[in-house]
Amino acid sequence: MKSFCYRSIALLSLLFTLILQPTVAVEKSFPSPLPDKLRVCADPNNLPYSNKDQQGFENKIADQLGEYFGLDVEYVWFPQRMGFIRNTLKNWSDNTGRFACDLVIGVPTQFDIAATTKPYYRSSYSIIFKKDGPLGAALTQQDVATVPDSVKQSLNIAAFAPSPAVTWLRDNGFKDNTSFFRIMNGDGEDYPGKMVKRVADGEFDMLVIWGPIAGYFVKSHPELSVISMTSEGSNVFDFPMSMGVRYGERPWKETVEMAMDANAPQIAMILQDYGIPVVEASSKPRPDDDDD
Repeated sequence: MKSFCYRSIALLSLLFTLILQPTVAVEKSFPSPLPDKLRVCADPNNLPYSNKDQQGFENKIADQLGEYFGLDVEYVWFPQRMGFIRNTLKNWSDNTGRFACDLVIGVPTQFDIAATTKPYYRSSYSIIFKKDGPLGAALTQQDVATVPDSVKQSLNIAAFAPSPAVTWLRDNGFKDNTSFFRIMNGDGEDYPGKMVKRVADGEFDMLVIWGPIAGYFVKSHPELSVISMTSEGSNVFDFPMSMGVRYGERPWKETVEMAMDANAPQIAMILQDYGIPVVEASSKPRPDDDDD
């Protein structure tokens, strides 16, 4: 009996000792060696995505990934227009012995000039109009498409080209009174979000624009309504978004995807905080190509 008691006391003492010992953090293991910094390729003036003051939702996602990796985040800035990938992600320097940056936080999943991760959100094109304007009663894109011809002809509409909006506006009788703007105009100080204010100011009655831009800027204009568009046959309005890395760097891509999975709730919260409309697929996805 005494022997049993001694053994019990010894086991309890050992358990108590283990409980008091400090917990040792398990070091994360990644498919790819981590760089010394998380170098992100980004646009210096393109809210809601990013800017030099790091106010965009992609800046916040980069911070989240940097914290997960235990790395400082460093940016390489270049306007996200023609030559963006060439001057950032694919820009090799013999002086530093590395590429300028290693990750683009947001690219279309079917992007063809960089390898893309699995998607982390899907958004759609949106229609913006004033609540007290001629489209104020509309709740869906079908409501907008079926307003009387007299209303259609009175509207002053803005949209970006090329985009799926061009076909939809043409097919529904809006094209003749639509002003089309270039997505990439070469002016580094310009960004599409400025168009939302032009609707709020009454310059345009309706704007068709990519959803993340619509959702973010409309938050500052409660007088505006937003309708997320759904695909109609071959005219697709919703697209998945991924992160971009270089082709041939599969271990790094898998490492980024591991971080995306581990931080999925935080990323979802960031998107929600910025008003980014996240939608379900309303179109059949294209088959993925192998990135190597």
